[in-house]
Amino acid sequence: MPPAVRGPTRSAGWLWIFGAALGQCLGYNSQQQRVVLPQLPGQSQQQASYVEFKPSQGCSPGYYRDNKGLYTGRCVPCNCNGHSHRCQDGLGICMNCHHNTAGEHCERCKEGYYGNAVHGSCRVCPCPHSNSFATGCVVTGGNVKCFCKAGYTGTQCERCAPGYFGNPQKFGGSCQPCSCNSNGHLGSCDPLTGDCINQEPKDGGPGEECDDCDSCVMTLLNDLATMEDELLLVKSQLQGLSVSVGTLEQMRHLETQTKDLRSQLLSYSSTISNHKSKLDGLEKELSNLNREFETLQEKVQINSRKAQTLYSNVDRTTQGAKELDTKIKNVIRNVHVLVKQISGTEGEGNNLPLDDFSRKLAEAERMLRELRNRNFGKNLREAEAEKREAQLLLTRIRSWLENHQVENNGLVKNIRDSLNEYEAKLSDLRAAVQEASAQAKQATSLNRENERALESIKRQVKEMNSLQSDFSKHLATADSSLLQSNVALELMSKSLEEYEKLAVTLNEARHELSDKVRELSKSSSKASLVGEAEKHAQSLQELARQLEEIKRNTSGDELVRCAVDAATAYENILNAIKAAEDAADKATSASEAALQTVIKEDVPRKAKTLSSNSDKLLNEAKITQKKLQQEISPALNNLQQTLKIMTVQKGLVDTNLTTIRDDLRGIQRDDIDGIINSAKSMVRNANDITNDVLDGLNPIQIDVERIKDTYGSTGSEDFNKALTDADNSVKKLTNKLPDLLSKIESINQQLLPLGNISDNMDRIRELIQQARDAANKVAIPMRFNGKSGVEVRLPNYLEDLKGYTSLSLFLQRPESTESGGTENMFVMYLGNKDASRDYIGMAVVDGQLTSVYNLGEREAELQVGQTLTRSETQEAVMDRVKFQRIYQFARLNYTRKATSSKPETPQFHDMDSGDSNTLLDLDPENVVFYVGGYPSDFRLPSRLRFPPYKGCIELDDLNENVLSLYNFKKTFNLNTTKVEPCRRRKEESDKNYFEGTGYARVPTQPNAPFPTFGQTIQTTVDRGLLFFAENQDHFISLNIEDGSLMVRYKLNSEQPKEKGIRGIINDGKDHLILIKIGKAQNLMRINVDSQSIKIEGDILDFSTYYLGGIPISIRERFNISTPAFRGCVKNLKKTTGVVRLNDTVGVTKKCSEDWKLVRSASFSRGGQLSFTNLDFPSPSHFQASFGFQTFQPSGILLNHQTGASSLQVTLEDGHIELSTRDSSSPIFTSPQTYMDGLLHYVSVISDNSGLRLLIDDQSLKNNQRLLGFSNSQQSLRLGGRYFEGCISNVFIQRLSESPEVLDLASKSTKRDVSLGGCSLNESPFLMLLNGSTRFNKAKTFNIHQPWCDTPAASPRSLKVRGDVQSCPPLPEAQASHGALRFGDSPTSHLLFMLPQELLKPRSQFAVDLQTTASRGLVFYTGTKNSFMALYLSKGRLVFALGAGGKQLKLKSKEKCSDGKWHTVAFGQDGERGRLIVDGLRAQEGSLPGNSTVSLRAPVYLGSSPSGKPKTLPQNSFVGCLRNFQMDLKPLDTASASFGVSPCLEKGIYFSQEGGHVILANSVLLGPEFKLVFSIRPRSLTGILIHIGRQPGEHLSVYMEAGKVTASVGSEAGGILTSVTPKQSLCDGQWHSVTVTIKQHILHLKLDADHSSTAGRHPVPTARAQEHLHIGGVPANLKTLKLPVWRSFFGCLKNIQVNHIPVPVTEAAEVRGTVSLNGHCPDH
Repeated sequence: MPPAVRGPTRSAGWLWIFGAALGQCLGYNSQQQRVVLPQLPGQSQQQASYVEFKPSQGCSPGYYRDNKGLYTGRCVPCNCNGHSHRCQDGLGICMNCHHNTAGEHCERCKEGYYGNAVHGSCRVCPCPHSNSFATGCVVTGGNVKCFCKAGYTGTQCERCAPGYFGNPQKFGGSCQPCSCNSNGHLGSCDPLTGDCINQEPKDGGPGEECDDCDSCVMTLLNDLATMEDELLLVKSQLQGLSVSVGTLEQMRHLETQTKDLRSQLLSYSSTISNHKSKLDGLEKELSNLNREFETLQEKVQINSRKAQTLYSNVDRTTQGAKELDTKIKNVIRNVHVLVKQISGTEGEGNNLPLDDFSRKLAEAERMLRELRNRNFGKNLREAEAEKREAQLLLTRIRSWLENHQVENNGLVKNIRDSLNEYEAKLSDLRAAVQEASAQAKQATSLNRENERALESIKRQVKEMNSLQSDFSKHLATADSSLLQSNVALELMSKSLEEYEKLAVTLNEARHELSDKVRELSKSSSKASLVGEAEKHAQSLQELARQLEEIKRNTSGDELVRCAVDAATAYENILNAIKAAEDAADKATSASEAALQTVIKEDVPRKAKTLSSNSDKLLNEAKITQKKLQQEISPALNNLQQTLKIMTVQKGLVDTNLTTIRDDLRGIQRDDIDGIINSAKSMVRNANDITNDVLDGLNPIQIDVERIKDTYGSTGSEDFNKALTDADNSVKKLTNKLPDLLSKIESINQQLLPLGNISDNMDRIRELIQQARDAANKVAIPMRFNGKSGVEVRLPNYLEDLKGYTSLSLFLQRPESTESGGTENMFVMYLGNKDASRDYIGMAVVDGQLTSVYNLGEREAELQVGQTLTRSETQEAVMDRVKFQRIYQFARLNYTRKATSSKPETPQFHDMDSGDSNTLLDLDPENVVFYVGGYPSDFRLPSRLRFPPYKGCIELDDLNENVLSLYNFKKTFNLNTTKVEPCRRRKEESDKNYFEGTGYARVPTQPNAPFPTFGQTIQTTVDRGLLFFAENQDHFISLNIEDGSLMVRYKLNSEQPKEKGIRGIINDGKDHLILIKIGKAQNLMRINVDSQSIKIEGDILDFSTYYLGGIPISIRERFNISTPAFRGCVKNLKKTTGVVRLNDTVGVTKKCSEDWKLVRSASFSRGGQLSFTNLDFPSPSHFQASFGFQTFQPSGILLNHQTGASSLQVTLEDGHIELSTRDSSSPIFTSPQTYMDGLLHYVSVISDNSGLRLLIDDQSLKNNQRLLGFSNSQQSLRLGGRYFEGCISNVFIQRLSESPEVLDLASKSTKRDVSLGGCSLNESPFLMLLNGSTRFNKAKTFNIHQPWCDTPAASPRSLKVRGDVQSCPPLPEAQASHGALRFGDSPTSHLLFMLPQELLKPRSQFAVDLQTTASRGLVFYTGTKNSFMALYLSKGRLVFALGAGGKQLKLKSKEKCSDGKWHTVAFGQDGERGRLIVDGLRAQEGSLPGNSTVSLRAPVYLGSSPSGKPKTLPQNSFVGCLRNFQMDLKPLDTASASFGVSPCLEKGIYFSQEGGHVILANSVLLGPEFKLVFSIRPRSLTGILIHIGRQPGEHLSVYMEAGKVTASVGSEAGGILTSVTPKQSLCDGQWHSVTVTIKQHILHLKLDADHSSTAGRHPVPTARAQEHLHIGGVPANLKTLKLPVWRSFFGCLKNIQVNHIPVPVTEAAEVRGTVSLNGHCPDH
């Protein structure tokens, strides 16, 4: 292309692109329009430049061509509200409206449909059903109003109009005109069939049209005929009735009920009228709002049009500028062409003639000067400024429209909610009317039930008489028991005589034994007998040696017996508990039956008579008991003396037996020597414990029988006879003494009151814990035969296992000859019953151990490259396996032949699950721990699916706590009492490990002059109880507080005192603690290593002391919060020697290798724990994980730094946030809150896939990575700012170390932090223990008795004083303080973290509730699968229990949403649930399948943040709660509170400084007048209400010294009436005051039981509206003759005049200190 043409072509191409883009924006299709540029002079048609905008057949769907404005023909969007895609060009009218809509813009529903076409959809009018025979309808809630088409009538067009026939309610049916007249008018026909009805000739002229009227008359006549027939039938039935007294009585009763129903209906109608007035007001507000909205919409449209005009002007300006630019370019191009023509260089020969050159040149210069003189910059700037202003205006208009649209939508939603609420209330009223009619029908049935109840009462009276006779029989039985005790005394005296004879017999036996020994000695001369004896002795010695070896290897069969005994004892305890539960169930049912009997009968009066009789009998029994004790005590003293004499004689017998043993040893008969030794040991035991003498002599008979069998000669008959006689005498005494003691004990039990059941239950729990602890301490391998297995009982710290799991065990396989060559075996499985995810397992595969674990996504597997050790079962050599998991990483420590004298070197193996999850999620309801074998119906994971184990397995520990296979829940094909355990070598240790969960009880000599107690300890915890001794209310306690020793003691009546010893003892090293007591010097010295302190005072005497902790009963009695000691203790000594710990809970006779590991810490507010030099981080993978618990909403959890980079995890308003030093805002913010006190785990992971934040394994992910984390060593800080709670299981990935949990006690510095354990859950528990010996015995009340009123005010106390008579302070029991309001926020709740031991299967809860809400959650505890809940549904309380997918729901019969206080008691009794409202009408039921609910902390009042079943309300109820109790113990202080505020009643509060309210021209005082209001006074004198402005015409209500008076004044005189209450009005309750004027009579009513009437006097006539004064009157009205002028002091509410509420908030004037529509404070 020639150069002259290139420039214009480039410009044309640029304009073509611009035009194409503009066409797309305006809605044109790809076919374009052509815009031709003007042709220059001398330019050919081929050289003309143009741009095509070629129009298509129409605009795109959803657009139409606009013919208005500057740019006609452009495509603009259709405005059809989303119901059509086509509109008419030029007008924009929508065509083919879809979704049942109509209108120019599809803005309304089409005929026969209703709804909102603009914001929603249109539905067919239910007129009557899916057949829509209406032009439109209005649907309000469940009510439908139809606008019927011609030929249809009815509220829903459900029938045909007169002159039409058909069935509109039938599917496809319709109404058609009747064809019964030939003149073209509609005739009368049957409305269903259309058959014409015969009509009489009409009397009117031909012009009259009476068809419709005739039809109505015929219908009316037919109805009257039908009614006549029905009346005749009723008349005949009434004539056939026989009038009787019962019938008349029923009629009267029915008439009474009808009147009551009428009054109730009137009250309901008044309520409905009130609601109607409110609805009218609401409709007015809605119409006003609609008008305002329409006005606003008009303004919006005007502004929109202005903006559109401005936008069009800007477009025109822009288009003009573009056209001008195009023209300038064309001029320049033409100039270039002219220049070329002038110069003669035009290639095509179009040269300019020479004669025109000068003229053209002059013209061009003039045009150039004119162009240079023009300045378009100013126009361009103005155009751009106008464009910017137009854009800003358009933006503001759009934002303004969006904001107002959001506000309008909110207003519409509020109005819709209010209308729905009113509709719900109307439906409740309708339901109440129906319920009232149902109650009228139930009256007769209630009478019949009362008759049956009367018969039942009579039967129960007879039963009480029989019970009285039974009581007399029991008294006679008691007399006979006393006689039997006398007989027992006589038998005891006879036994004493027999015992003396026994002593003589034993002495004779001694001589006979001596003679027998001499006779046996003569046989020593026989050589053959001696030789045989020597051979037999050698064989016996060899047998003894073998037995001694077996005894030494098994560490004493006593451990085996302990294991068996522990297992059987545990089963016995479970059976005993089950029996106790059954007995408690029977006792509960019996108590309920007794309660009903007490209510129905006058049992209290009878009980008083029986009580007086029983008191007399009790006194007589006590006198008898004293006499009995006086008679028994001499006999018992004589028996004691005799026993002492017998002890001396037994010593002589012991000496003689020793002599006999020496003689028998001479003939080398070892069997006789063993028998004599055993007899000697029995006698020594009898000397130590006198009561065991009788049991100890029983084996002597067995030994003598052995001697007889050994010798087999008649010469031993004398010896046998002597011992047999002695044994018989002892048996007689044994049989007599227990019988006598049991009878005495039974008499004492009958006379003493029953013990506290809760104490017994605590003792049972302690025994259960001791049994489980004893079972855990049985460190003996269990033998499995390839078919057997056990399910081990897991501890209750499953949450701790989520992040960290440490399991240690020993394995052994029998020799190949015993095992049968099995190479693949199952070892253990710890996980959920659903084995598809979250488990840890082990198996033997090809003779080698394989470990597998799964955290939810995939399995991680590791096989040890060493064969499992085989050995003999009797001398088992076992391998040790230790599995440690920290989040997704794991390590396996395998030691072959660990129990041999030369164990091999441990081998370490590391694993990574490669899982995106980091936690082992175990469901407490479904977790199992199978070892050795598994049940037949359980399906193992594929990698563990092998036959059961054959060999020996011994569990060692789980998360540093000892665990044994003998603490099992159940066994599979295994009888532990018959299968002999395996035996292995064990090292003896003098160390005892205290786990921090129990204690050791040690007896000591009580009267020692210088008691001494010593022990050496090792520990790493900051707090713990070491030593405790008590006597009554005095005690001595040695505690570790903040790493140092603290002595706390109470030696007298003063308050407890404390003394501390400096120096840190929690460094894991040995520290000797020695306690020396000098009773004579009243001095106690305590030494810790080289330091000591002295305590002076009256040193208490004690016979038992505790190490490492104390039982819960002592902890409660002395209010001790220090946790149990955790650490190692050795070298235990006391006054009498070395201490052997036999009575222990939570104590192990060895210290494991991990006991010094500290994984948890408690943080006080602002506490910090810091670590430095934690090695370098990994360059490719960073991870920081930890667990935390807190109730605080804000604080720092973790701060990690490396060089210049830092990372921080914080809590902000309960949400977890992750941020770095480089980020200006948090990278992650959790959607949920985590301040519920539960254990939550957080992990921050950065790898090649990006950055992740895991909270309880819920992932938040970001593609960015953390940078700069490999430059320097890591430092870490835990806690800070406002954090208060616990942090545990901290893990930081380090470059040079294997993954392991961070030891918080190693290389750390701390401030306000306590290491070891979490004390977060202690506070609510200790709150129950403060100031009490047993959980603060609550002041209970009988729900069947009314609360006592305040004593009646005496005339002297009501005497008028010169000052305001204020009410005295109310007793605490009557004040309504402590109530809390819920529901201001949908998630408002209180959280109680109760110890798990308090949440029993028989827990009972109680709370007082006040609400007007119909729905909401009140109480919740548990999980989705097992829960207990109390909630409101349709105004009724519902108690729900859920377990294993099964639910039980109990609903109250009456509604509780009446705004009154209701006492609700609920709970479970095993598998049965119970709901009691206001002490009446208890509802009971059982879960299907006898399932039980296992309660778990925490307990919520109000809404629960998460984890609720969907069947329960998700939001809190709206109302107030108070007096929350569990098992009759008050729970006053919650662990956390959210959205809960004090519950204050609304009303007008008048302070003591005085004040009043004036409502101008608001009341019309006339001859028919009623005033109602409620008061809660704080003083007994003051003006309540005053109406009127003139002295002669007024109504006043006031209090004077507690008396309420109403007075009315008029021009003709005045009247007054007064009421004096029986009880003072200062009782803190609301009192209703009603003043009525009717027929010249003044009536005053106070509450429901006090009223007074005065009249007849003239009353004011209704002239004009009067002022209403509340709480007092202004000074200008004090010319009235009233005795009281003081302002009211107290609360006043609910003012109604003639049944219409008075709007106090619209008061014209308020004077003084008055709170309108505020809150009335409690007394």
